[in-house]
Amino acid sequence: MSSIAEAGEVIHIAKSGRLILKIGNGIELKPGENLFDNAGKKVGRVTELIGPVAAAYASVLLADLQVKRNSGSKLFRFSSPRNVPSKTRKKARSFRSKRRRYSRT
Repeated sequence: MSSIAEAGEVIHIAKSGRLILKIGNGIELKPGENLFDNAGKKVGRVTELIGPVAAAYASVLLADLQVKRNSGSKLFRFSSPRNVPSKTRKKARSFRSKRRRYSRT
């Protein structure tokens, strides 16, 4: 169902503790995407995209502060096929629960 795709290369660790990632050509990352190392361990989550679209960088908030990445190491993401709904979507509240929440008794 999902496949592993390269996201980019680690440039350095900023003073804030975030990783700065050089995004590869033709790769579209979105804020909130999780990134993994070559062993499949979660490294962090993309917080923001920096720079021009043609040569973009990403700021990655580390999942574990003890993790130190060497510059030049690759990070990966899991890409799922398009038109497949995500299972992480929040369920909508029913009208009844909203009504109870705001009702005056």
